[in-house]
Amino acid sequence: MYPPRISVGRLIPLLHSPRPSDVLKLPCHPRLFTQNSQLLLISPASPRPQLPFLHNPSGLRPPRTLSRNQFQVQLSRLLTTERKRYFKDQVYLAVKWSVYGWTAFGLVLVIIFGIDNERLERKHPSPSEWSWRSRLNYRAAHAYEDPSTNGNGLVDWASAGNVYQILLRRLEDAAIDGNGLRPALNEEGDIYVEGVGKTGLDISAKSEPWRRGYYLCLMGAARAAEHLDGWVRDTTRSVVFPPEFVIGPSNPRPKPVPYGVMSAPLEENCERAFEPPETYYMKALTTQGFSTRQRLDAALAYADWLDFKGLPSSAEDMYDWALDIAMGGLPVGVDNAVNTKTGVINEHATYITPNIILATTSLATHHARNNNLSTALPIFLSVLRAQRKLAPPSPVPQSPLSSNTDTDLSTIPALFSLIRSFLTPPSYPPTPPSGDTPATRNPTVICEEAGIMAQIGEILFASSSTTPPATPALNDPILPSASSSKSSLFSFSTTSPSVSFLSQSQQAGLSWTRSAVSLAEETLLSLSSSPPNSSSSSRTASTHLSHRNDTDARTRCSECLNVGISNWKKMVAKLQKAEAAEREKASSKLGVEMKKNVNGSSERGGWFWNGGSGTDDDEVGGEGRWEREGRVVEEKARVLKRLLREEGLGGEDVGGGGAGGSGGMLFG
Repeated sequence: MYPPRISVGRLIPLLHSPRPSDVLKLPCHPRLFTQNSQLLLISPASPRPQLPFLHNPSGLRPPRTLSRNQFQVQLSRLLTTERKRYFKDQVYLAVKWSVYGWTAFGLVLVIIFGIDNERLERKHPSPSEWSWRSRLNYRAAHAYEDPSTNGNGLVDWASAGNVYQILLRRLEDAAIDGNGLRPALNEEGDIYVEGVGKTGLDISAKSEPWRRGYYLCLMGAARAAEHLDGWVRDTTRSVVFPPEFVIGPSNPRPKPVPYGVMSAPLEENCERAFEPPETYYMKALTTQGFSTRQRLDAALAYADWLDFKGLPSSAEDMYDWALDIAMGGLPVGVDNAVNTKTGVINEHATYITPNIILATTSLATHHARNNNLSTALPIFLSVLRAQRKLAPPSPVPQSPLSSNTDTDLSTIPALFSLIRSFLTPPSYPPTPPSGDTPATRNPTVICEEAGIMAQIGEILFASSSTTPPATPALNDPILPSASSSKSSLFSFSTTSPSVSFLSQSQQAGLSWTRSAVSLAEETLLSLSSSPPNSSSSSRTASTHLSHRNDTDARTRCSECLNVGISNWKKMVAKLQKAEAAEREKASSKLGVEMKKNVNGSSERGGWFWNGGSGTDDDEVGGEGRWEREGRVVEEKARVLKRLLREEGLGGEDVGGGGAGGSGGMLFG
């Protein structure tokens, strides 16, 4: 038996690790075409195309238990690295420009808010001692009172009253703006009066701008309370409503609310929205630290409110209080200027202040509105006599540099001055006069004199149908003269022919009204921007330049013109009706006489030449005297309307009822 052939030399020694088998190699997984990166598309081409339809990806999927969500699979296919970077860049740009845009929008709003508040601050300056929030509320309250702010031409009295209440609470709070205030009677705590409310404080320790701003807030709150009298607040919605919309037993027929407004409130859910006006008026009257003119204006405003509410006796008491306030400002030893029982200014009084003239004029107007003509006329005549005895104002010395201002001021300094005026805050207005010094016969007083003459004419004309008051004597120096009745635009004779239906009182009323219109017109022409036609001295020219910017006088003259022309038209219209009735009566009488002449007379020309009644054509068939004067009044109203429009004083209401659409005291 042969041994096996085993060749030892043919055995290969295992000197290195054996080569791994191909079975152990991982299979080459081709990448899907849809998952290739954008950067790989420019790589060298693969020997085998890698397209989805050439490869079955089902074998490459892991087990079903390890499969991902289908949404995540689709999202992983869409959100590539480049797309993620692109989306991040777009989100960053969107956020950045949104921040820039909203920041710019907010800055624009801040700029608009600042410009609007700067405009309001220059129009209605606020005291610099107040806090920023209080000054902002003060400007907001005045903005709500401006009809042009709301866009609908109406005043938002509800918002204005609410802001005024907030502002008053801040000014009276010792922790905010009321540091140093104390009760008026030096007693602890506030003093309350039944039916009125809390009395005033002692603000003497504050500066004059602070006191004036506080006074304006009180009067603004009282003004808003007058317009909001009777308004209620719905406690469930905190919304205010006029009383005519409330649904409840006290208002059985409520008005429907306008379209777009909240539904009407129920009476059981309502409370008084604002305090009554007398609360603020009495607080202004009892506050220590106000000037005589401020307290007088508050008393007259309260008396006018009482007149409006139909309380003439209470209003008369308040007018008497106002006269006492005006008399209290006189110096020691002057106590006979006014008769406190009748309100008539003493004829021999030498110390007449603007406060006395204002108080007595307001008292006379109150009596005239309540048909106390015999009491009102003597007061008006005494005021007119006192005004005509006033001394003229002292001339204001003109600075030598003022005449060369226009020539010396170049463009660049003017530009810097304009920029400086925009950047610097406006100064608070100077202290107004208290009214305790003697009055002077300035243009404003002359315009007020024309207004008083118009009121006297109205009283005299209206008293023809009632008990006529005591007419001033014909030689009285305050009666309108013939020279004063001629206007610079028209010449109209004040002498009237004897007319049966025209009484002496009506003739006097017409004469006073014509003179009032002429005086107001002449004064307004002297205050107009056009220089006088005739040559004048340097003193007259300086006076004219000083009067040009007297806005108060021009406004007062325009109001007097409106009232005077309106009263004149109504007087003439009434006389036209009486004249038409007289002509109709005369024509009927003439017809009867002509019929008698036809029946009883055989003369041929009796119809045409006899005339029977002695009535001329002007009374029967032609144009009457008052029709001619009516045309004159219409022409004067047209010319004055154009004049007022050129002066920037309106003029739309000339002859249409007076200022504000209201006529005089008795014709309105």
